[in-house]
Amino acid sequence: MSDAAQVTASVSTAPVLCFDSAAMPAEEGFGLWRDQMSPIFDISLSKDDLGGFRGSLQTYHLGGVLLGRCTTVTQTFHRTPQVISRSGIDHYLIQLQMTGGSRGTMGRREVDVRSGDICILDLAQTVHTVDHDVDTLTLCLPREMLAPLVRTPDELHGLVLRGGSPVGSLLSAHIRSLYRAAGDLSSREAMTVTKGTASFVAGCLGPTIDALDLVRPEMQASRMAAIKRYIDGHLGDPAFGTVQIAEAFGLSRPTLYRLFEPLGGVAAHILRRRLDRSLADLTAAHRSRRIAEIAHRWGFRSEAAFSRAFKAAFGMTPSDVRGNRQRLSPSASGSPDAFKRWFHELAIL
Repeated sequence: MSDAAQVTASVSTAPVLCFDSAAMPAEEGFGLWRDQMSPIFDISLSKDDLGGFRGSLQTYHLGGVLLGRCTTVTQTFHRTPQVISRSGIDHYLIQLQMTGGSRGTMGRREVDVRSGDICILDLAQTVHTVDHDVDTLTLCLPREMLAPLVRTPDELHGLVLRGGSPVGSLLSAHIRSLYRAAGDLSSREAMTVTKGTASFVAGCLGPTIDALDLVRPEMQASRMAAIKRYIDGHLGDPAFGTVQIAEAFGLSRPTLYRLFEPLGGVAAHILRRRLDRSLADLTAAHRSRRIAEIAHRWGFRSEAAFSRAFKAAFGMTPSDVRGNRQRLSPSASGSPDAFKRWFHELAIL
């Protein structure tokens, strides 16, 4: 660690990490700054702005919780799936924008954070923002400390509490007070205080989450429609599944499973869509693909696996359909919702 990045602590107080690039050449300072921040973000700076780089950090370690102040110039912050997988950090950032602003996307949510606002970042999800003239106080809480206290922990990412709102003002005052006291807290006091802070944060987020309940049905319907379109666009990939969907939409797998529970599950929905598309190919008069080609086109790993799945769903083999030896009927389909499926199949032919 360079002279500019130091950890100090006493027996009675929490450790503190300090970094300041002021005494360094700008390019060297930015290199060290980027290295310091690499567990959380990939940072980029234009060549034109490199000569004016300046950055400082002062971060307290409060028994599993970090609380720090960051001041720096305008730059771009990326938290990509690659950064997420390599970092192993599963925390929330509760970030008070004291001055400056931040604009971009967090997961699938567009954000515009202004001076005085508080923004919630879920480090299990992606971030792509440009932050202008940064001066922030950031509370870093472990997921297991905050998530059990809120009803929808996967929907916190990108939430903004406006500085002028009552709960935004309350939480802002709390974070500022905690930062002022952090240097004098003992390790034991820090652990006690931060547990209370997690409850306080959850209480302040509650009204925001409740407000989202008013529009959640429409939001969920829109999100489900987007996920279904995404699935339809990837049916040909045999390896496609919940991992890719969760990553693309910034969802945890449990949340994704809950969304698709009324449809019988994610895997069942993907299989049905593959079978529906396969049926369309088999019955289209103007197409002459071999059954093995159809199986491969729609993501089945082998013709045998395709035939087994197809017969289980429709009560006949792909060869039977291709040869017009049987007609689809409710009794042959093996499914109680065969009538609805027929209309669905008509829609995709």
